[in-house]
Amino acid sequence: MDRIPPLPLPAQDAHLAALLEHLPFEINCPLTYFTVEKRTDRLSHFTSSFPMAWQREYRALALHRTDPLVAYAVQSVAPFSWAEAPAPKADAMGALYQRLLEQCGLMEGYTFVVHDPRQRMGLLSLFNRECDPAFERQIQRCKGALQMALVAFHSRMNSGASGAALEQPLTPREHSILGWVVMGKSYGEISCICDISERTVKFHMANIVRKLDVHTAKQAVFEATRRGLA
Repeated sequence: MDRIPPLPLPAQDAHLAALLEHLPFEINCPLTYFTVEKRTDRLSHFTSSFPMAWQREYRALALHRTDPLVAYAVQSVAPFSWAEAPAPKADAMGALYQRLLEQCGLMEGYTFVVHDPRQRMGLLSLFNRECDPAFERQIQRCKGALQMALVAFHSRMNSGASGAALEQPLTPREHSILGWVVMGKSYGEISCICDISERTVKFHMANIVRKLDVHTAKQAVFEATRRGLA
């Protein structure tokens, strides 16, 4: 896949720059990240390199409440192609949403999702702006790394201030593995997702337990949640 020239970043959008730092270098396409509070349906931590017209309308009209990608993500824990999501509802807001997509050319892409213990959902959507047939293959090659990047960035954006800082901070890899454990994944599943051995997963989990000053993985999940680390 030919490398797409990088998009200029708004100078003030430090969050977008931070998100790009988390992503595999092969991924260089327009993207959007935001958090949805499941209890209140509130949108937060919105950062995007999608067209500005889309960003303005999406936020001003709270289109996440109409967006079929968001509705599909609520029931999903795995990344999905936009083609897998249902069509927008046949009502006024659904028609407005569809018209906005068509005006901005946002018709093909991929969305990654993470659900955290505090009833928040983070979505990372990548847009195939060139309609490149190699886009799907590139996503498949980087799928594990992209999911890990989302987990780490979501944790960073939504970390609370409770609890004292750790004497030894968790590494990005430990944050990612902790995120998968919080989601209920087994060590075997995490080894497949992260493309590492199950023994390595257990090694990282042992480090997490030690750094959090607890005795078991379950205690580590509780302590990490209390501290806002997961």
